[in-house]
Amino acid sequence: MLVLCLALLIVMDFVQGRDLMRGYLKQAQEQLLLQRAHQMEQLLVSAGPAKASEVAESSMTQWAQEEALLAAAIIDRDQRVFLGSRLIWRGGLASRLLEGYQGELANRALLSGRPLLTVAPQRASLQLYYPLVQLKPHLEPRLLYMEQDLTPLNEISHQLFLQRLVKLWSVGVGLVLLIWWLSQRMMVRPLTALRQEARRLGEPQLADAPPRQLKEIDQLWQGFLQANQRLRLGYSQLVESEQRWLYAVEGMKAGVWDWRIDRDQVYFSHHWKAMLGYRDDELLSSFESWEQRLHPEDRERVLAQLQDYVEGRASSFENQHRLCHRDGHYIWVVDRGMIVDWDPRGRPRRIVGSHIELTEEASRGRREHHEVVSRSGLLEELESALMSDTEPGAALLAYLDLDDFKLINDVHGQDSGDRLLEQVLQRLETQFAQAGLVRRLGGDEFALLLIGLDPHQQALAAQAQAFAEQILAVVARGWLLEGKPVHLGTSIGLALSQPGALSGAEPLLAQAELALFKSKERGRGGYCLFKAELQHQVRQRLWLRDALSQGLSQGEFCLYYQPVMDEKGEIHSAEALLRWHQSQRGEITPTQFLPIAERYGLCYDLAELQLSQACRDLAVMRRYGLSELMLKVSPRQLLWPPFVERLNHHLDEQGVPARMLVLTLAGAELTPIDRELFAVLTDLNTLGVRLALDNCGAGYLALSQLSQLPVARLKLDTRDLCAGGAAAAPARPLLQAQADMAAAMALEWMATGVDDDGCYQWLRELGCVRFQGYLFSAPRPLESFLALLRTKGRTAPLALAHTETH
Repeated sequence: MLVLCLALLIVMDFVQGRDLMRGYLKQAQEQLLLQRAHQMEQLLVSAGPAKASEVAESSMTQWAQEEALLAAAIIDRDQRVFLGSRLIWRGGLASRLLEGYQGELANRALLSGRPLLTVAPQRASLQLYYPLVQLKPHLEPRLLYMEQDLTPLNEISHQLFLQRLVKLWSVGVGLVLLIWWLSQRMMVRPLTALRQEARRLGEPQLADAPPRQLKEIDQLWQGFLQANQRLRLGYSQLVESEQRWLYAVEGMKAGVWDWRIDRDQVYFSHHWKAMLGYRDDELLSSFESWEQRLHPEDRERVLAQLQDYVEGRASSFENQHRLCHRDGHYIWVVDRGMIVDWDPRGRPRRIVGSHIELTEEASRGRREHHEVVSRSGLLEELESALMSDTEPGAALLAYLDLDDFKLINDVHGQDSGDRLLEQVLQRLETQFAQAGLVRRLGGDEFALLLIGLDPHQQALAAQAQAFAEQILAVVARGWLLEGKPVHLGTSIGLALSQPGALSGAEPLLAQAELALFKSKERGRGGYCLFKAELQHQVRQRLWLRDALSQGLSQGEFCLYYQPVMDEKGEIHSAEALLRWHQSQRGEITPTQFLPIAERYGLCYDLAELQLSQACRDLAVMRRYGLSELMLKVSPRQLLWPPFVERLNHHLDEQGVPARMLVLTLAGAELTPIDRELFAVLTDLNTLGVRLALDNCGAGYLALSQLSQLPVARLKLDTRDLCAGGAAAAPARPLLQAQADMAAAMALEWMATGVDDDGCYQWLRELGCVRFQGYLFSAPRPLESFLALLRTKGRTAPLALAHTETH
């Protein structure tokens, strides 16, 4: 900015000074011309009439030698040249001979009797019309005309101003450098040091004070030190406050929630989630996470009370309600909240509150009406019952969950459903009076405890089985709801506490819950007795779930490619197969991790990975001549709402035509097709992506539905055929029938699982033209598959049979 201001001042001074200098030189030249004309007039007067011509001629001769004097002439009364600096002008008309001469200006000067000076811009000259008034009227000379060239004056002025400009710039640049040096020394360096120290705000000791040349900088540094002290003091107070708050919250085991109303975000503390059986990373930070877990009977009351508090109709927010535990039962909590922040309009912006789980004693009054205990309450009662048992023997815990009880609530209403649950509890208490404990947990779950089982009288497993069958029979007996007969079924999980075992109530309840979970997996209306391997299976499943999530984030999954050969022994296409190399356990098969991904919703992340890598790799394979790639997906992945959109995105991103991709569905995974899945398949077909069906006939898909689906290809499994021996005999007619069915439906078909040369030869006789199996190649990583493509796939079928591994 200083340089720009200086340059502007110099330019203005240069322009103004140049004009002044030119004016000064012009004025000097005018004075010179007037002086010379006056001298000429005096010479003519003093010479007299006789010698006037001689004197004038002598002066004109001298003037003719001057280059800057363009013209000089004495004009008579008739506007003719009496005498001029050139002899040829004598006697001629001045207006014709003198280029710059103007008769009007000459007459004006003669009439006024005063010299007239004028500038001719076109000629860059100065003209003087000087009337010779001191000569006697009868003499011939009347006017002296002189024209002076101004070009030399302009050059002189230009050189002078160039010298002036150089001096001005030299002084200006020096002044700017001086100002810059002073600003660096007195302002920039101290401020830079302050900026660097600002990054260390909050540290106990800052660096030495920066160099200070100005009083203001010193005051700024002192204020900076004071701000750092206040910051450290505030931070220390904040830490102490948080420690006291944490001690108070931890001490009373409260679950803290923090609701940002303006952002619709809710923070749940570790205790809040643990109270409901969740890990820190398992619940979304949203208001719905809490609202959806409210007991149906409490939801309307609690939400109305919260709304009144937010809108200012209530002075406080405190109530007691039930929240759904992860295991499905409900727990009683005391909920308190307080508004701590408002927006500029006075509307609540933030509410902070806590949940405290009620103890068994505090919730006893509610249980008398609802006959519901929390999980913690049940554990206390179980622990008390097990500790007070004086009879030798084992204990058996039965954990019940009524099958599809939600349908009864949906049809008959929540109140009717609760009345039916009370009937169930009463019947269980009546029929199993010998049980040490009969309790109803949240929802439609019940717990029964038998103690004092004698293992010598009958095997404990047999006693547990007999007890479970009794419960099934009791629940299956008819029920009346609002005068109408209702049927109920239940699933039961059983857990035994062996005589002399040190296991407490919590492990026993956890085992019963695992057994109930396994019973539901097998189907409704059954029971399952906990065994050690069941816990191992659950642990394995949980490990797979966590490792699967971690593996997705760490890039442990990739696609392998198995070629599909044609009848000429060339690669026709390929199938992309998902592989997982776990960092600790090595290769994990798809049959192990895919069901886990489906169960816990990780299949959507796998779908994104499969679509992205398959389209990216297909774009590479396309350059090697491959025109088709098959990719296996599951029905649940297809029902992922953005599946078609994400597929289209990756195809467009890689520039791959949709017709080059074939999505494969396993027939064993297809239930009867619903409208939603059929709509997705139709959208894929419209997009241009073809569909193939693997293991046709292995699932619930009817042939009538198959004819309606937009399927272009069937993949027929020939592993039984390739097994050889007795297993191959019944497989051949079945494969023949499937091939005939595909031909009748105008569908392509190909053979998979071709691992034997005899199978390959028989398939060729059958008319098969597409083959896939380990006879040709095992699934390969991309680089290895590209190397195979470089050979154009021309290899004898048996050549690769023993060179690839599974």
